[in-house]
Amino acid sequence: MPPPVPASSRALPWADVAVRLVDLAADDAELARAEAVLSPAELARARRGTPAVHRRRVLLRAALRTALAAELGTDPARVPLGTTAAGRPELPPATGLDAGCSASGGLGVVAVGRGCRVGVDVERVAPWTADVLDEGWLADAEQRALTALPEGARALAATRAWTQKEAVLKGRGTGLREDPAAVVTEIGRTDGTVAGWAVRDVPVPDGWVASLAVAPHQEVPS
Repeated sequence: MPPPVPASSRALPWADVAVRLVDLAADDAELARAEAVLSPAELARARRGTPAVHRRRVLLRAALRTALAAELGTDPARVPLGTTAAGRPELPPATGLDAGCSASGGLGVVAVGRGCRVGVDVERVAPWTADVLDEGWLADAEQRALTALPEGARALAATRAWTQKEAVLKGRGTGLREDPAAVVTEIGRTDGTVAGWAVRDVPVPDGWVASLAVAPHQEVPS
């Protein structure tokens, strides 16, 4: 995998969002450095998983702390970062910041928004199979749009639709407790508006798709 490449988004007049890619295949020395900036609660949560899950949780959380620290001008370990009951990153309102993160395989993505609400999701592109149409997460219009595409384009389009839905649901703070079929995407579009959120592709290495969703902080669409 190529090294992580920082990316930023300033495309919306009310949005100030920075996005960073995270290499989750770091060595043990990097893992130890990442563990040193986590809180006891974060470490305890990470250790409840398998070794692979532990590594992913530690590296992703440390990367999120590092990105937030750059915005706040403090050390990563001192960032006042919490977690909601639904598992969403949470910061005191006084910081003016919002954050999200996602991981798939060896790639992670963290997003930090100032004065806006953010959600982000990354997924490996899964091979296309018609069984996807029966999984229940696609709206009828999305199913029709997917089957209208050439078969070779459907895997990427379906994965992008999923990441856009997840980004919006993570931004709302509900995740998959909400029905993803109710969040209707425009199949094949890399940017636009989904359920009141501005969405766009995040540049990632081949084989993955990532989507960022952004909304004004004071009026998070539901």
